Amino acid sequence: MVDKEKLEQSLASLMDAVEVCEGLIAADNQGNIIVGQTLTEMDHKKIALDCVNLIKNCDEVGTDISKGKLQDITLTLEDGFLILIGSEQLILIALAGNDALSSLALIRRNLINVLRNQ
Repeated sequence: MVDKEKLEQSLASLMDAVEVCEGLIAADNQGNIIVGQTLTEMDHKKIALDCVNLIKNCDEVGTDISKGKLQDITLTLEDGFLILIGSEQLILIALAGNDALSSLALIRRNLINVLRNQ
């Protein structure tokens, strides 16, 4: 069971600590939003559902090549990055702009720590 209050506090701390982070979303493995904060107006539910589908597709590829399920993924997009960390219960999504390149590992490590502490 996910402690929503603890999760919200952890993600808020991460958002404050890593200034280039433009958004953080936590969802269950069905795409239901637990907590979400982005600098601009975004459809958190749509983002979470797209990430659930991405995880499913990556899991299928992992199975096809006998490497197991997805643990995390970083997408490099035209105008920034999406970092996705998942477990059986929880999906954590971080959004960052192009200026975040040097901070991607820091964001990823912090998301993993948040996930482990749930």
